[in-house]
Amino acid sequence: MKKSLLCLVLALSLLLCACSGADETLITPVTQSFKDFGTADYGFSLRIELGGRTCVLLASGNISMDENSKQMTGEIEETLMGDNIGIMQVEWKNGTMKTDGIEEKLTWEEMRSSLIYAHPLVFDSEQVKSAEKTTTIAGTLYRHYVKDNSQNKLLYSLLGSALPEVCGVVSVVEDETEFKDIVCEYTLDKEGNPAGYSVSFTVIYQDTPPYVPGVNQDKDKYTVEVDVEFRANYNN
Repeated sequence: MKKSLLCLVLALSLLLCACSGADETLITPVTQSFKDFGTADYGFSLRIELGGRTCVLLASGNISMDENSKQMTGEIEETLMGDNIGIMQVEWKNGTMKTDGIEEKLTWEEMRSSLIYAHPLVFDSEQVKSAEKTTTIAGTLYRHYVKDNSQNKLLYSLLGSALPEVCGVVSVVEDETEFKDIVCEYTLDKEGNPAGYSVSFTVIYQDTPPYVPGVNQDKDKYTVEVDVEFRANYNN
């Protein structure tokens, strides 16, 4: 009896392992469409909340990006901690990023990896724990539930180095910052072109505990939880 029960448990374990992970048919259309992202004009919105209560940053605007000629222009309006800081003009061309006329030398790759407004995130199938598909008015929507801490260094850089300080983090420990509840939605039109994209996740910043002689601080008491939601609609 025990042997039969053990065999049943093993069989169920193997079945669960076989069924785990995302269906490739729900991954491939997205990777093919979004990884070949070329020219795009899109409107977007970004909301960042502290502890699910306080709105830290609210932003919206329009971006025009051309991967082929390597050019990007945009207009972004931001509200920080309830204060509207106005509309800024951004432009990248020939290795220079301009923000309201202020120039900074950045490669195309550096610009893309440091501006959450710039490019949709696409996770490899190994990083997607499950996926689903549904039909909407705009087209076919693919929802990917991503494993925690996938592309965490990229997510960290996209949020910018200033965000932890704005959220009250004294000295962030980047390597110990965690990302969880990562969900991406990709909408493809009838021709299979990008029509919409969104990503939401929670980042848990690890702050550096204050030094107190003879006291071993509990690091878990020095974490700050921030919720992020970004949405874009593409004009094909």
